[in-house]
Amino acid sequence: MIPYVEHPTWEIGGYTLQAFRLLALAAIVVQVELTVRRAPGVGIARETASALILWAVVLGLASAHVFDVLAYRPHVLREDPLELFRVWGELSSTGGMLGGLAGLFLVARRRGLAAGEIARFFDVVMFALPFTLAVGRFGCALQHDHLGIASTSVFAVSFPEGAPWGGPRFDLGLLEALLCLAIGAAFLLLDRARPQQLRAPGFFAALFFALYGPGRFALDFLRVGEARYAGLTPAQWLMLGASLAALGWLVRKRAATP
Repeated sequence: MIPYVEHPTWEIGGYTLQAFRLLALAAIVVQVELTVRRAPGVGIARETASALILWAVVLGLASAHVFDVLAYRPHVLREDPLELFRVWGELSSTGGMLGGLAGLFLVARRRGLAAGEIARFFDVVMFALPFTLAVGRFGCALQHDHLGIASTSVFAVSFPEGAPWGGPRFDLGLLEALLCLAIGAAFLLLDRARPQQLRAPGFFAALFFALYGPGRFALDFLRVGEARYAGLTPAQWLMLGASLAALGWLVRKRAATP
């Protein structure tokens, strides 16, 4: 099994700096840097890409919190409606992902980008996303805030005995980080075989959801303490729709290729 690692923290001037916060910030830097670096290759200026991706990050963080409250903790909203506006609180990665993309689309349209330009930029953003998620989820793994079911699998973490969550069990942050690293490796291989600018706009965006969606859907069955609707978590419902749409798009494009 994977050994348990205590969440690293550092005391700096009376402030406790957590490894999770550092990795969350690093994840944002990775997304912005990769997006801005690759954008000129598909005809999007670095300045335009920089402005758009920063909007996507801000709107994604806001939607991540709103979705978390509405879908996972509606009882908190009933007790304190102001919780919806405390965007520095708990976040949902899937809510942030889809909300950020929706916000990015609206901002890009307002800036006058054509549909083809938006599709190409979405590809750049989604090409970077597996690496962003991997960094962020390693932070979750260090914080151990996404506990899974008890297991003696080789992929389980040997949590300390005696605690309420003690004993070997899955750490979903770690498993999702490994999933995203695998998707990122596949993206690099595909991009080396045929660069992004030579592919149909939307290819990497669709492929991301076609790969990540089923993986996240399966992993959520291992979670404990999650809100569920008709037996599925909110993330599972979102990923079910996104992955089916992505697979349909890829099949249609494949069929249309001579």
